[in-house]
Amino acid sequence: MQKNRKSPASVDPARSLKKAKGFMIFGLKSWVKALELADGSKKSNGKYRYVVTPDASSGHILVAADGTVVEGSDRSREEWAKIGQPARLASIGLRAAKDELDAAERVEYTFNVITGEAYLSRRGQRVAGQPETIAAWAEIGHPVETALFEQLFAAQEWGNTTAEEVTRARMIKLGVIRPPKADDAPPTAVLS
Repeated sequence: MQKNRKSPASVDPARSLKKAKGFMIFGLKSWVKALELADGSKKSNGKYRYVVTPDASSGHILVAADGTVVEGSDRSREEWAKIGQPARLASIGLRAAKDELDAAERVEYTFNVITGEAYLSRRGQRVAGQPETIAAWAEIGHPVETALFEQLFAAQEWGNTTAEEVTRARMIKLGVIRPPKADDAPPTAVLS
């Protein structure tokens, strides 16, 4: 029993808009993280936050303390999506490689959408022989994402709930999909 998958030729405009919004938000979140890294903080301290317009046509980043817009951050949905899509794929590739290398010894990953840098590090040193750009990690992340979706669809098609749960958990861990929403969870984006 083969499920009917939409081909790239038959594009649903509502689905395309939803994906563009998702890429936009990933781009904004990644930019906030890059600003925090530039300030010397590996963990978020809430110094910056992103704002998306009610129609999601644009977004920008604010300094939380005084509400000033970060210079150069007021961009359209399309501009943020162009940043967010490769950043998301790079994040998937980095997480997958980190997951494999972590088995031997703790590995961290860093990616900065402002500089285009993305790398793995061990004990503060970059891991040799690994890519160092978002573009390179995006090329690694895309086939990982594709394989995971194929595994999930196959598990669903064959009714293998164990394989579906394991694949879904890995997809959530790598950032391919989001965890299920809790009914009482606060919104993740600030709308103006």
